[in-house]
Amino acid sequence: MTYSESTVADEIGERIIPVQLNVQAPATKPAIERYRQVWTPDLLLLAPDGFELYRWNGFLPPFEFLPQLLVAEAHGFLRLDDHGRAATIFGEVLHRFPTSSVAPEAQYFLAVSKYKASHESSDLLGGWKLLQGRFPDSISRVKQSFTEDG
Repeated sequence: MTYSESTVADEIGERIIPVQLNVQAPATKPAIERYRQVWTPDLLLLAPDGFELYRWNGFLPPFEFLPQLLVAEAHGFLRLDDHGRAATIFGEVLHRFPTSSVAPEAQYFLAVSKYKASHESSDLLGGWKLLQGRFPDSISRVKQSFTEDG
């Protein structure tokens, strides 16, 4: 199982406080209703106040779970306006997991994070140029294509 693999367990232990709920237990019904859980596993990254920062569904093998976990953490920092930490983690995804399914998303939001920190258009457009070159067929590439002429 993915969660018990040592590399996954170590990353989880270093980065987040995991909570597992039994979706069939009556005591968890308020949480299930609050977060509108419909399928398992439903992985949520929550702020200390319970605000949902990021979510994904479904089991992933370790080589995809780890980059997805990092992308979730980076999105959390981005939503909390810690653009520097978000950029660092999005960059880590690209360095450690350059062929993962979430690498294009990491490249897209690395550019967004850098731009939000600097307000320099070159950070945004330069990052998206890398996205265009590295992941030309990705949905993240399509999302940034509005910046092109024609």
